[in-house]
Amino acid sequence: MKTKFDVLIVGAGIAGLSQAIALAEKDSTLSIGVVTKSQLKETNTRLAQGGIAAVISTQNDSYLAHIEDTINASQNQADRNVVSFVVENAHQGIHQLENWGVRFDKVHNDYHLGLEGGHSHARILHVKDQTGAAVHDELINQIKKHHSIAVLEFSEVIELLMNKDCEVGGALIYDHKKNSTIYIYSKMVVLATGGIGQLFQYTTNSTIATGDGIALAHAIGAKINNLQSIQFHPTAFRAQGKSKLFLISEAVRGAGAHIINKVGERFLFAYDERGELATRDVISSAIYQEMKTSREEEVYLDCRHISKEVLKREFPYILDHCLKGGFDLTQEVVPIIPAAHYSCGGIQVNLQGESDVSNLYAIGECANTGLHGNNRLASNSLLEAIVFTENVANSILNNLKSIDFKPLFPNKSLHHFIGNDKKLFTKEENHLKVLLTSYFITKNEGDKENLLNAINQYKIQQEKVPLMELSVIHFKRRLTLIELILEKINMEFPQEKLNSRTHIF
Repeated sequence: MKTKFDVLIVGAGIAGLSQAIALAEKDSTLSIGVVTKSQLKETNTRLAQGGIAAVISTQNDSYLAHIEDTINASQNQADRNVVSFVVENAHQGIHQLENWGVRFDKVHNDYHLGLEGGHSHARILHVKDQTGAAVHDELINQIKKHHSIAVLEFSEVIELLMNKDCEVGGALIYDHKKNSTIYIYSKMVVLATGGIGQLFQYTTNSTIATGDGIALAHAIGAKINNLQSIQFHPTAFRAQGKSKLFLISEAVRGAGAHIINKVGERFLFAYDERGELATRDVISSAIYQEMKTSREEEVYLDCRHISKEVLKREFPYILDHCLKGGFDLTQEVVPIIPAAHYSCGGIQVNLQGESDVSNLYAIGECANTGLHGNNRLASNSLLEAIVFTENVANSILNNLKSIDFKPLFPNKSLHHFIGNDKKLFTKEENHLKVLLTSYFITKNEGDKENLLNAINQYKIQQEKVPLMELSVIHFKRRLTLIELILEKINMEFPQEKLNSRTHIF
């Protein structure tokens, strides 16, 4: 395994791979490493169904409309300058993806634009109902064309390494297949590790979405912001006994699907006049309120009134998955519940993707750019990753000119790391998932006390086990991330305000 890279990118979704490709295209002499802790195709990007929001033509849409939709969805907490930057450069990001081989759906040579909740216009470019997978496949094809990019699969960053000048200078990597560790030197590190959905009881996220990048950055002093703003997707297919749930795209509601309760009522209009086209936070909150009132464990997505031809043409993947799960979308209602879907906050960065730690960048879901505020607008996530790619690449290339490899100072407590993953804390992790989900939804003081008691108990328990075990490191990160979420919740919503607010999504 190579031990020195000009740029080390941690994560292999749209954010990580786009960054690697952009850098390689701009300077073929760069040595670029991409680290992913599973196989290359295990990423949240591949789970994105709906598409990418972009104003391609201003005849029937406008930048201002997309900007206002984004800010309204964010509960007016998004940074307008960042929103304007992303929206106004969206078409360039789309064309970049097309240059890399992505073919968005078209009708008579015009883009087939979908409508999703929170959008005032149809502006969602897509590839059927598997946009993320289509994009990711083309990015993988592009990666293979660049000999300057080395992909390290089944490899995990244990810690980011600092040099004597308090700059990031590399990482300690654990190779899962070889059960060995190696020190990687790097002039720059880019974190593109995705979200934190696996902290919760129910999530649409990949099994590797455990917040590693955020925890790694926090450990070396990087500023973490807005971590309390976790978006729940309202229409996750409820499968008995499963915690990782299949997402039924926003675009299905855009095509006319209804959300109903057990007695067949479209109850969303009691909460918002937009009904099924309200934003995700509003719909998720309404569903939880409805389940609480009715004492039911699910509500239902109703597509029976949509023509079979439309469902088969536009949502073949969703239709097939539901059929395999025992439900025919064309003939029966499907059980759904909200599930943790997207982290709107993370590592604080500027428009160049720079954190407040020298030589450390972050891009994609693990970063807090200011685009999403408290709630992300549908189909703005893949958009954010591809639009920021250009700025981050230019900043890295400019800064690399003055950087050399320097001696590193690893954490002495990890010198004897052996990496055996004995899964020592599986029961405790599952318990924390239930407690965090409960408190996150209810903001009840009793739930908070239960969660804090468990954290304190598990901290004591964890400290008795040597840090050399991989599962101990994972569990310690989980505790850290939960404490960060609680800290941010308490900062934004002091207790006197929490009493009158039931949900945050």
